[in-house]
Amino acid sequence: MAEKCGALSCEFRPNTLDYVSAAHGGWGIVRMAALVPESHLLFVCPEACGRHNALGSALFGLKDRVHYLFLSDTDIISGDFEEMIVENVDTLFEILDERPKVLMIYTACIDDLLGTDHEPILKEVRKKYPDVKFRHCRMNPISLDTPNPPGITTNIEMYSLLEPSEKQQKAVNIIGTNVSYDDTNDLKQILHAKGYRVHHIADYERFEDFQEMARSVLNIVTAPISLGAAQMMEKKLGIPYIKAFVTYDTEEIMDLYEDLSEILQEDLVEPALAFLKKAEEKISTVKDIVGDYPIAIDYQAVIRPYSLALTLVRHGFHVGMVASDVVLGIDKTSYETLQKEEPDILVENPLDFSAVRFPHEGEKYLCIGFDCGYMTGSDRVVDLMSDDGLYTFDGVIRLMDMIAEAYKGGGDVGEMIVKAGLII
Repeated sequence: MAEKCGALSCEFRPNTLDYVSAAHGGWGIVRMAALVPESHLLFVCPEACGRHNALGSALFGLKDRVHYLFLSDTDIISGDFEEMIVENVDTLFEILDERPKVLMIYTACIDDLLGTDHEPILKEVRKKYPDVKFRHCRMNPISLDTPNPPGITTNIEMYSLLEPSEKQQKAVNIIGTNVSYDDTNDLKQILHAKGYRVHHIADYERFEDFQEMARSVLNIVTAPISLGAAQMMEKKLGIPYIKAFVTYDTEEIMDLYEDLSEILQEDLVEPALAFLKKAEEKISTVKDIVGDYPIAIDYQAVIRPYSLALTLVRHGFHVGMVASDVVLGIDKTSYETLQKEEPDILVENPLDFSAVRFPHEGEKYLCIGFDCGYMTGSDRVVDLMSDDGLYTFDGVIRLMDMIAEAYKGGGDVGEMIVKAGLII
């Protein structure tokens, strides 16, 4: 049931059954962990627990990098599966054409309930295969409402594979996004011009090359999912980090350049001004194209939907709805400001059971994200998930282009959902 923004509190998600539409989902831990080059994944779980990530691995061509050790009730009750893991690592390495550089062993919720000590298991397999790095990871949806859900712990384990190095590069890491940024990105261009390399995990095909991320002088964290990894890297590798979550607010982007200038002792502000001008011109152009056509923003498309809504409103766009189940801490200030400036914006919880009735079907919206497109049946949909590929002024410009393109209409949200391969 939609409510007006001004009438809601930050804790507005009711304690009811969830409605999970075909538009719900994301990258999934398989796709995320597989970003580690030359890695392999072994899931140790009951059969039913592997169905979603098995589909995900098949959809994205990762099937050959994922294997399963399915546990029976007897295995779980007897506790024999601890030895089974060691035995099946042997079997897995025998059947693979090439031994991986990394094996990430995932266990499901049942393992957390049993309280298995995985250190003796890891110690044994590390002794047998000293050329392979092993990590124990958790696939436990029951932890989704805790400070350490699977996405965060997976990120920590991924970057824990980086080894300390005495050598240091004039380089910066970007973590928090699963997609690397194009060379058109202004941050990359400006840093390159100052002699800095920009590293992202998705740019590597060899594990050995991935290790150069351990020699960077700074981590730029673009999303909360990698904050724990950045804190771990600061402690283990001595790499400081800066929180610079994705934003489409040009003032916040300039703040980032000011902060980076101070940290790196380089003037990044002056060259950023030219990109700022281009972004502002693009916003103005797209506003003229879209006019007062109502816009709906999806919390799965961008990690800070209220910040984006506030930015669009302040540039004259008509934001009619935000689809969001909660207000994240990083979006709370924008949400509270939006309540004061545009209290009549509708806020719809796409996970509420009432969404199954499609109360907004047929309503006119240009939808930023699949959830809004699915709810309304709109053919004006921006194909975006988790801000993928969008950052700094280049991200603003590209988002504006996507909005202008969506305004032409004719998009098929069903095809977008299939292409995105959403896995819960």
